[in-house]
Amino acid sequence: MQKFFLGLIILLSVSLASEAQNISYYPFNSQLAISSNPTNAIFFEARMQMNSATSAITTETGPMITLHKSANASYYFGGGVNVSWAANVLNNSSILKGYYGSLGVRVFPFEKAPKFGINFEITPYTDTKIETGLLRAWLGLSYHFGKNNFKKK
Repeated sequence: MQKFFLGLIILLSVSLASEAQNISYYPFNSQLAISSNPTNAIFFEARMQMNSATSAITTETGPMITLHKSANASYYFGGGVNVSWAANVLNNSSILKGYYGSLGVRVFPFEKAPKFGINFEITPYTDTKIETGLLRAWLGLSYHFGKNNFKKK
């Protein structure tokens, strides 16, 4: 439990140091994501798995590219790597666990709370040997701290 809280503190510290602009939580997948401004043309995101044994906690990091923006939504794609820092330290196994892609939308539909959003993503995933794969779907909530770069209505 101490390692979990230490990991959470490190993740939040990194987000503050990197001037993170968006925090998302995907409750059905127990993923916490921290990203730069997702309303920009290109943004970076890091995700941490929250529901695993310490040795199985993984982090996914990668760039995202905005395909289209409307007045309150952003459609994007990207991809990156899945790494397990804890598994490397505890089990002396490989840090790199696999690769993923993302195709998603972030919608900020609430006029009275414009910084709260809903995220939906399709994220194909494969292991490092590209022998097995998953097609994941994520639904989550987000809070946007940064400047809104959406198109004006």
